[in-house]
Amino acid sequence: MTKLSGKCLCGDISFEADGDVPVMANCHCTACRQSTGSAYATLMFMKQDNVQITGTPKTYQHKSDTGNVMTKHFCANCGTPMFTQNSAREGMLGLRAGLLNEHEEFVPKANVYTSSKMKATVLEDGIPAFDKMPG
Repeated sequence: MTKLSGKCLCGDISFEADGDVPVMANCHCTACRQSTGSAYATLMFMKQDNVQITGTPKTYQHKSDTGNVMTKHFCANCGTPMFTQNSAREGMLGLRAGLLNEHEEFVPKANVYTSSKMKATVLEDGIPAFDKMPG
């Protein structure tokens, strides 16, 4: 079991999590780059029931390239991207690893959507890379 905690820039939204983290990945898709304003998103997916959120994030929904509904959660006050959900992964919540107090817990196991990564992004050797989301 992994205990995690974090908060947005202004502190209006925080979370505590305790459970297994079956997915840790860097996502290079265009939507992740746009929603984070960064070269890629660093995500840790856990069961939503294992995450306790204090505060109420605003949400924005869009469709992925595969037609899944993606829900982005963010702080309405400071704009910090907090969480993400994918309708194909029912009951799972993606935590933005950059928010973690326990940042050493994030160890990416894959780079996904490398077909749309920024040319300046260097991928670390030894981490599997996928052009799209692996099936």
